[in-house]
Amino acid sequence: MNKTFQKWSRWKSVGLPAILTVAATFIGCQDEGNNPDPGQPSTLAPLHTQGTQWVDNHNQPVVLKGVNLGNWLLQEFWMMGQETDQIGDQCSLEAVLDDRFGFAERERLMDQFRDNWITDRDWDLLDSFGINVVRLPFIWNLIEDEHNPMTLRDDAWQYLDYAIDEAEKRDIYVILDLHGAVGAQGWEHHSGCAGLNEYWDNEEYQARTRWLWQQIATRYRDRSAVAAYGVLNEPWGTTPANLATESIELYDAIRDVDADKVVILPGHSAGIDAYEKPEDIGLTNVALEMHFYPGIFGWGEIGYAVHRDWLKCGVDGNGGICEWDARLQEKNVPFLVGEMQPWTGLGLELGAEITQATYDHYGDLGWASTAWSYKLITNEGGQGSGRWGMVTNKETLGLLAKADTWTADCNAWDSTLANACTTPATEFTPDRSGINDYYFVVKFGASANTGALDVTVDGLSIKNVDTGEELLINGEFGSSTGWTSWAASTLPTLNFAATDPAKLPAGSDGTALHMTGSDVNGGIYQRISLDASATYRLAGTFKRNDSQDTWAEFYLVEAQPVNGIDVLVEGPFAAIDFNTASKETIETLFNAFGDMAYDIHEPLRDAMTADQRSALFDLPDRPLNVALQETADQVTLTWDASATPEKTTGYNVYRSTSLASGYQPIATNLDALVYVDTNVSATQTYYYRVHAMNEQDESFASDVVHTALKTIPVPGLIEAEDMSNMLGIQIETCSDIGGGENVGYMDPDDFLEYSIDVAEAGTYDIAYRVASGGGSSGDQAFQIMVNGTVLDTQSVPDTGDWQNWQTITGTVGLAAGVQTLRIQVLGGSWNLNWLDLTRSVVP
Repeated sequence: MNKTFQKWSRWKSVGLPAILTVAATFIGCQDEGNNPDPGQPSTLAPLHTQGTQWVDNHNQPVVLKGVNLGNWLLQEFWMMGQETDQIGDQCSLEAVLDDRFGFAERERLMDQFRDNWITDRDWDLLDSFGINVVRLPFIWNLIEDEHNPMTLRDDAWQYLDYAIDEAEKRDIYVILDLHGAVGAQGWEHHSGCAGLNEYWDNEEYQARTRWLWQQIATRYRDRSAVAAYGVLNEPWGTTPANLATESIELYDAIRDVDADKVVILPGHSAGIDAYEKPEDIGLTNVALEMHFYPGIFGWGEIGYAVHRDWLKCGVDGNGGICEWDARLQEKNVPFLVGEMQPWTGLGLELGAEITQATYDHYGDLGWASTAWSYKLITNEGGQGSGRWGMVTNKETLGLLAKADTWTADCNAWDSTLANACTTPATEFTPDRSGINDYYFVVKFGASANTGALDVTVDGLSIKNVDTGEELLINGEFGSSTGWTSWAASTLPTLNFAATDPAKLPAGSDGTALHMTGSDVNGGIYQRISLDASATYRLAGTFKRNDSQDTWAEFYLVEAQPVNGIDVLVEGPFAAIDFNTASKETIETLFNAFGDMAYDIHEPLRDAMTADQRSALFDLPDRPLNVALQETADQVTLTWDASATPEKTTGYNVYRSTSLASGYQPIATNLDALVYVDTNVSATQTYYYRVHAMNEQDESFASDVVHTALKTIPVPGLIEAEDMSNMLGIQIETCSDIGGGENVGYMDPDDFLEYSIDVAEAGTYDIAYRVASGGGSSGDQAFQIMVNGTVLDTQSVPDTGDWQNWQTITGTVGLAAGVQTLRIQVLGGSWNLNWLDLTRSVVP
């Protein structure tokens, strides 16, 4: 994977000659009757670029700080709790609605959705977050008549005009973002049509997109509330060089009708290097755009550390945002971080602090930035530990408690349900009047390929708060009495009388329910009767153990669980099947998006409107000269005091059994400059790092020290993450068969080293498990070296995606005994899961 980031129609076609004929006279094709006055002159100053800055009409720098209005004018079904196997993108929904109700009725329903997703109250809420810009994603057929190419819809401008008008009333700029072009500019669902990516090889679609931008620019060229035109969102379905060429063609088309508005040229997943310095090729008033998601999409793990490393430029001060600033200074161009998500999964308070710090640091560099996203709907509701939305729907009764293994606060949970790291259990009141039957469901699961369920639960209880009456039967377990098993897909293995002390959750009475398995989703349930006039309290304990890519959820639902059907939250935002749902059901859902009560991320709003900049990331210096002494039963660490004692209140020690990932705190806020680890095994290699810390911050890590390296036997399998030394490599979750982790973010001159013990000298066949979304850069990807001698050289093919895995092979000659095998990276943009060495068969 490249070190930059990774994220997650039906087209009417006319003959190409006809399109090309029309393309020569774009402007004359628009219907003047469809292009009324776009509005009054703006009260906002028009923006332009000056060097690397966004500036106003007095050449004063303007720092644009805002948010995306995602899922409004291009639907992304995960953002409204409606992503299903049947429908996951807007084109699929349009096709279903056309087939069931006809085109006119589809259009009415889509308008009903848009009229409810964003309303006047949302503009007031947006203003209350202190923003001064919104990025407005839209799809092409919002403006172009899909049945009559290069013709405006009769209502082409209703939503863009409305957005610009409402934003301008509140002194908020608008960046118009073509999120979905005709033909789709990528494979992803957020281009409008998942899996299509036909834009790049179809001149008709390219011509129609140039025409589209000319209509937009003609309408809004004098509207200074429109800050810029974002010509294509995440156009990763082509090469970086072709992206640059096609984006500049869109720039040229816009400049034919609008000489002044800022045009935003999109970066590729591989970066911005394909663009020449704009001023050298005659481009004016342009900015470049990238999307940065630290902690997400394979970029490290959600948490404080990944944001610290990004915003503070790494240990050497040359990485992170500093590296990107240097690139932009070289190109002498402003920047838009068009998407980012700095608060999700961090807990509300820390997420708010990190978001404020992110906006502050971007603003210091003059970067414009817009978070993704303003509004998000989930089936269960509630902000939890931080949703992707500034606002979301209020929590529904259905989900009573939840933990998972990917949320920042869930790294190692062993807690009561009241302290569940994703959704803590609280007191609740039934949502139906009178006395009714409900089903209490314990649902655990693990993802396919990468998941490993290993959770124990004990002491489950639902009590009437006033009377103390217990509603559950056999919540202490020891047997299956009172419980019925159920599976949405594959049932986990259930042990109702688990007694292994190492697996029992804190507070267990000695026996617990233990659920295990991979690629599973199911659990147990029992029926209980609840009174709407009473208040109830859910209690219990549960423990993660060695689970990976796992969830543990506790539901209260009205319908009895049925095998083969998942248990999800009931209520207005439960997922519906658009293939079979009545028109009334669809209308009810769409109306609910406008009528619902919001759960507002209040700490985030407070942070974004604070008078003072964030004090976060004022780091103490990291400890130096960490030393390790190892004996048979303990490891002693010593280090020098931080060079910034005024910022240091103590030290944290972390340990892992892998060099590049998996570090867990084993000692915190130490006063001394020494720590003795007695929980060690002589058969395991341990890696340690030390951080200086204070009330709010933690320094960069010290250099890593380790105990004696345990060698990997050859012949045998070498997991890529089991390196003994490396440079520039990162670890991410792997979706290959067997799951686990892989290494990625390869760049030239990076390396990995493995301590191996070769049983017998000779020739070995070596298999490499690799993946790449485009193939390795350069002619060669890597070399295999031992003691400085090159034994094998490989290139990595385009496997179709960063997690589409293939095996390539080579041959190496190895001497017997312990030695260091080195993978020297020659060309980047590839991932490695494992390498497997087997003795070559001698003919």
